[in-house]
Amino acid sequence: MSQSIITRIQTLFAPAPDRGGDDDPTQAKGWVIALCVLAACILWFAFSMQEEYIQVLEFPTELTNLPEDKALAAIPPGSVRIQLEGEGIQILRLYYNPPTVPIDVTGQEIDLALAAPEIVKNVSIQTVTPRTVNLAVEDRITKRVPVEPRINMEFTPGYRMIGRVRSLPDSVSVSGARSIVEEIESWPTQTRNLGAMRDSLHAPVALSDSLSPLLDMDVSEVIVKADIQAFTEARRMVPVRPVGLPAGVVVTFEPAMVQVIYQVPLSQYDDVMEADGFYAFVPYADILRDTQGRVFPMLHLPEGLEVRSPRFEPESLRYYDVREDD
Repeated sequence: MSQSIITRIQTLFAPAPDRGGDDDPTQAKGWVIALCVLAACILWFAFSMQEEYIQVLEFPTELTNLPEDKALAAIPPGSVRIQLEGEGIQILRLYYNPPTVPIDVTGQEIDLALAAPEIVKNVSIQTVTPRTVNLAVEDRITKRVPVEPRINMEFTPGYRMIGRVRSLPDSVSVSGARSIVEEIESWPTQTRNLGAMRDSLHAPVALSDSLSPLLDMDVSEVIVKADIQAFTEARRMVPVRPVGLPAGVVVTFEPAMVQVIYQVPLSQYDDVMEADGFYAFVPYADILRDTQGRVFPMLHLPEGLEVRSPRFEPESLRYYDVREDD
């Protein structure tokens, strides 16, 4: 007589007979239980996925049919929340692989409830949030604006920056809606905070994308440069000259020579020491305003030389023999 189905199952999962080995009957029973639990989970999942569920899912959006000579003046919603009803397996498929909801820019007001059924299949759509989208579309223009490097840095003692931080390229083409582009005067880079610097700066920095995706630019990053050099202290005796004297007026200073103490890049030390246009001067207007009998000199520098923190010894000068010739 043939065995019943229950007897066959019992025989299949029965532990093997003890043949004098080291097989553990408890371990065999554990495998049987694990297989039973796994089979139960698979059966539960299969039946659960056939039941009906209500679930809210988020779907990304995508602009379509935007003419090349047009641009958006406001950012449309990046996603749409849709409440769905359907079999669990269909909702699970949409959860892990959500389709993109198209937003057709040929119309100013878009009804997303009409676009959603085209991409969501085999389920019922109950609500769509937002239901409608209003698009602001304007003429597209392009404008060239300077790049504004946003670099914060410090310097190792004895080192300073010559000039300013520059970028290559120094300008960028910005394209977008007329009302936005016309208001842009410059475009910043992302902010970079650097530590104590002692070498010249030459590094790529990304441009800020604060208005993405409304604007397009012809470059996404620039090279920022800064000339950083070691400075040293120098001294030089220079004459004091009056400037702005009217005809017939002579001014003599006491002393006629002053010592200038200043900071200068090592690369320009000799040039500054030998420069002819390096002298102290006092405007005649300062003499006219003086009530104490002393004036304070200022430093005149030839173009192209970097001199920092100049001071004079002595700090102030006496003057005399101010007269008019007949």
